[in-house]
Amino acid sequence: MIPMLAARRSSGQGSELQTATAEFILVIAPEARGTGVGTTATRLTLDYAFHLIGLDMVWLKVLEPNTAGRNAYAKAGFREVGTMRSAGIWKGRRCGEVVMDALPEDFPWPSVIVGTED
Repeated sequence: MIPMLAARRSSGQGSELQTATAEFILVIAPEARGTGVGTTATRLTLDYAFHLIGLDMVWLKVLEPNTAGRNAYAKAGFREVGTMRSAGIWKGRRCGEVVMDALPEDFPWPSVIVGTED
């Protein structure tokens, strides 16, 4: 399993506001699929992204026919926001890529990385 965040900060022209976003990529070995490790890795990554480094949004792309991946991402806090038609290939055929994102308010779980202060 290889989870990865590719983060970036950007600001609008003439604006003092900045936005910090990251693309999430996860590769799971075939023998580890269906064990819940993907959901756990995704939740830990979102915990890190929102509670530790303060990102505003994390997004990903997943092939449309990959319902197991889409369900795991949704279970971890991502929401589907659109589909890029005919942007991917699944088993030798063209398919869409579903774009999903997560915001801090979509991630209701307490941090397991950052301790709470009294």
